[in-house]
Amino acid sequence: IDCLDLREKIIARLATWEGMRPGEILALQTSDLDGDSLWVKRRLYKGALGEPKSRRSARQVALTTGTKLLLEFWVERLNNGSETDWLFPSEKGTPMSRENIWTRNMLPKLEPAGLNWATFQVMRRSFATWAKKAGVNAHTRSAQMGNTVDVNENEYAVATFEEKLAAVRKLEKDVIQ
Repeated sequence: IDCLDLREKIIARLATWEGMRPGEILALQTSDLDGDSLWVKRRLYKGALGEPKSRRSARQVALTTGTKLLLEFWVERLNNGSETDWLFPSEKGTPMSRENIWTRNMLPKLEPAGLNWATFQVMRRSFATWAKKAGVNAHTRSAQMGNTVDVNENEYAVATFEEKLAAVRKLEKDVIQ
């Protein structure tokens, strides 16, 4: 994340540390910030603003301390005049598109670091996997990400190699004894 500029660093953190979808991130307005959280009220999908993906997707997202501090710094730099201003505006004052932010601003910085594979989907999956490894229960993970427990467990959270190794070693020990 450190190879990215401030705006892209915040976007990557919101995907990786807070588990947000790119369309939710890019549709944020300054009024959506609320202390230790932000509110998902809309999304940007294929260039069009709309309602969140599902009923669960409209939610209050808890912020890590690091993301909160970067957001506070970013908002100060924006010097917006209105609470309906976009948090990540394009040069035209409209929400940035996922494709533009990725191809123009993120990928060129991630490629030299060997991280061109770290797409938004990978970032979101990383959140689910790291949160599961840290012991965050499935219900809390899914509420933070705006999906169901089933989707979180079966689509996003991936078993680490260490977990798989511990599982087969435990199995071997239990069967042999």
